Amino acid sequence: MARAVEPIAALSSADPVPSRDPFDHERRFLLSGAEETRFLGAIAPHAAFEIYHATKPISYTRTTYFDTDDLSYCRAPSGEPARRLRVREYALAAAPDDMPVLSGVAYIELKQNLGATRSKVRLVAPPAELARLVERRGASDISPLGSEAFTIIAGQLAIPHMAPRMATWYRRVCLTAEERRVRITLDENLTFCLPQAIGDAGAAAAPTAMDVMGVFPSRILEVKHCGDMPDWLCGALADLRGVPQFSKFRVGMQALGHDIEPPSEGATDDGLLSPMFTLQSFVAA
Repeated sequence: MARAVEPIAALSSADPVPSRDPFDHERRFLLSGAEETRFLGAIAPHAAFEIYHATKPISYTRTTYFDTDDLSYCRAPSGEPARRLRVREYALAAAPDDMPVLSGVAYIELKQNLGATRSKVRLVAPPAELARLVERRGASDISPLGSEAFTIIAGQLAIPHMAPRMATWYRRVCLTAEERRVRITLDENLTFCLPQAIGDAGAAAAPTAMDVMGVFPSRILEVKHCGDMPDWLCGALADLRGVPQFSKFRVGMQALGHDIEPPSEGATDDGLLSPMFTLQSFVAA
């Protein structure tokens, strides 16, 4: 049975809705391997790693993004909400060298940002049900049919020419602190690939070599917190490179060869969509 999580009305540039995200601050950074090591060392006394499976503690995330033929979401103009319609799946492994397998946890989500306002509409269901929903372009017999989240997600999938366009794959490390008022994620080995079919629990999760279109050279650090940022975290972030405009979706679409303009003036100054990120220059760090 499907269930809705965080059903929030769609944003519009004219009438954005308040965010129900439990965190009211969000920042992103690009890190080298050495910076990652220093950062983790600095926060070690204050933050704890989150482990989701006792015998398979290594976590991965696979996300497949949807867009229209004219890439209306990826190319949204300045002043309009940035929308991401995506299927997210999680994978686990017992050790870094083991083959990751899908956990069976999956959802379809519409994430929207307009300035500091954020909203999410998330529909959680067994992978097979989500796959049918995508295949039927939003028409499905899964329930609850009348839920706000289902209605919004089904409406998105029914938009003409809405289809999977690209996918990302990466290992994710998650930490929490300050009684869970701080959430820190580190994404490593970010890989851009062709769209991936929604898989069942236990299926191999990593993209094949034929599907891979590029590997991003930096680690992506995301910090979310409620209220003021703790002093220990401010110190750990002080020398890191902030990238407020960074988008896995946009950079991934560029890796697949699409002509994507920077979202605003000066966006190339933080490394987003600059010439160094053409397909020919994607290399593993």
